[in-house]
Amino acid sequence: MIQQEPIPQRPVREKSMLETAQMLWHVQRIKGLVRNHLGRSRPCLVSAREAICEEPGCEGIATEVRIVLLDFRDIRVRIHKSIADVSETDIALVL
Repeated sequence: MIQQEPIPQRPVREKSMLETAQMLWHVQRIKGLVRNHLGRSRPCLVSAREAICEEPGCEGIATEVRIVLLDFRDIRVRIHKSIADVSETDIALVL
């Protein structure tokens, strides 16, 4: 039997309650911006998260937005900004 080496993981820093609350607020803000851009009458599921971007030329942090329409079409976009810096203009440019 081949033994596998454990995968090294980056240390995770615990977020404060304030940082968690701010992140949740920005996630809801982004979801609202997406729904406003698509039109409130178009039902869909929207999720947003901040991720580490590994693309060349990226600053390190990016916001990923995923939209699932009721016909199961999946739209995924990446905005090369932190979630706090994403604006309505950024949403309009990628959608």
